[in-house]
Amino acid sequence: MLKRLKWRLVLMVILMLLAISAGIVLSINGFNERQIHEDAYSTLSLLIMNDGRRPINLQSDMAPPAPPDDPASAPPAEGALPTEGAPLAEGALPTEGTFPLPGDADRPGFADFRRGRMESRELQANLGNYIVVTLAEDGTPASFDSDRADLYTQDEVTSLAAQMLGQGLERGQVGWQFYALRTLQDGSRQLLILDNRLAGESARQVLRTTILVTAAAWLALSAGAVWLITRMLRPVEDAFIRQRQFVSDASHELKTPLAVISANAQALAREQGRNELTDYILSEVGRADSLVKNLLSLARLDQPGQVSFQEFDLSQALLSVVLPFESTVFEAGRTLETEIPEGVRYTGQEDMIKQLTVILLSNALKYSNEGGLIRLQLEARGSKRILTVMNTGEGIAPDHRERVFDRFWRADDAHSSAVPGHGLGLAIARSIVTLHHGRITAGGEWHQNAVFTVTLN
Repeated sequence: MLKRLKWRLVLMVILMLLAISAGIVLSINGFNERQIHEDAYSTLSLLIMNDGRRPINLQSDMAPPAPPDDPASAPPAEGALPTEGAPLAEGALPTEGTFPLPGDADRPGFADFRRGRMESRELQANLGNYIVVTLAEDGTPASFDSDRADLYTQDEVTSLAAQMLGQGLERGQVGWQFYALRTLQDGSRQLLILDNRLAGESARQVLRTTILVTAAAWLALSAGAVWLITRMLRPVEDAFIRQRQFVSDASHELKTPLAVISANAQALAREQGRNELTDYILSEVGRADSLVKNLLSLARLDQPGQVSFQEFDLSQALLSVVLPFESTVFEAGRTLETEIPEGVRYTGQEDMIKQLTVILLSNALKYSNEGGLIRLQLEARGSKRILTVMNTGEGIAPDHRERVFDRFWRADDAHSSAVPGHGLGLAIARSIVTLHHGRITAGGEWHQNAVFTVTLN
C-alpha cells in the first residue's frame, strides 16, 4: 500500500513539474514570437508611411540650416563631403560626417537631435530585408524592388506574392515573411513584404534552447523529488512495517489464551450444565477468535510477496463455496440464486478467492431483508472475470459506498443493530481483490438492494 502511495506521489510531482516546465517553454516562446510579429507589422507600417523606402538620413532633415551670412557654416556644395572636424557655426547642429566641438553638447536642441539620430540608426539596424511588389490592374505582380534584389528572383517573388494575395487579407504572413497591402494615390496597389526568416530561425533556436534547458531542469527536479519523497516516506514505511508485525504477533499470541478460555468454558458447561454465563463466555470468545483470524488474514495480505498464483477452475471454486452456504441461507429464510457458467478458469490464489466469496455471501446474508433474495453471478469477459453479489434490503447509502471497505468501519445503524461483525470483512475482501490486481465496488439502489461487483484481471 505504501509503495503504491509513494509512486502515486512521485507521478503526481513529476507531472506537475512537467506541466510547469511546459508552461515556461510556451510562455517564453509565445512572448518571443508575439514580439517578432509586433515588430514585423510595426516595420511594415513604417515602410508604408515612408512611401515603401527605408527611413534613411532622417537626422539630416532634423538639423536646422546654418545662418546664410556665415560662410564658414554654409552647407557644402552638391557632391562635396564635409571636412572631418570642421568647426560648426554658432547655433548650428552637427550633421552626418561632422564632429561636435567642445561646448556643443550645451547648445539648445543638441540632445534631442542626437537622440533622434540614434533612434534612426537603431531603426535601420532592426529593419530586415524587404520587397516592394507593384501590382498590375488585374492584381498580379508587375514588378518588384528590394534593398537586396540580389537575394530574390522574379519567379520567387511572383510565387510568394501569389500566396500572400491568395489569402485575401490586407496584412498577414506566409511562414516568416510578413506582408501588407498599400493603395497609392493614383489607385494602384503595392505589396510590401518583410523577409523575417532570420528572426524565425532565431525564434527556433530560442525554442530549442528553452526546451533543452527546461528538460534538463525537469529531469534534475524529478530526480530530487523522487529522492525527497522516498526519504520522507521512509519513517512512515518503517512504522507501518512495525505496526503490521505487531498485529501479526499479537494475533498469534491471542490465539493460545482464547483457545484455553474456550476449552475451560466448554468443560465447565459439561460439568455444571450450560447457563447464561457460560454461553456468554463462549459467544465472546468466538467473536474474539473471529477477530484474531481476520487480523491474521489482513497481516498476511499485507505481504503479497508470499502469495503464489496458479491457474484453477474458478467456476468449481465458487460452487464449492455456494453449495454449503445454501443451507445457511435457507435456515435464515432467504433465497439464494446463482449463475455460474461452467469451465471458467482464472489464474490467482484459489483459497483467497474462496475466502472473498464467503465474505461477500456472508455480508449479503447479514444485511438482506426477511424473505429476501441473494444472487451470485459470474461472467467471463475476455481476460476479465466479473463476480457480482446482490442482496435485497436497505442497501448502502451513496455516501457510504467507499467507506464500507475501510477497516473497522460500520455504518451508525449497524453498530446499534444485532448484526454481528467487526467491520473487517469487506476490508479483507478489498485486500484480496487488490492483490489480484482487480477492483471491487459497492452499488445498488438505496433502500432496495446492495450490489458488490468484483472485477478480476
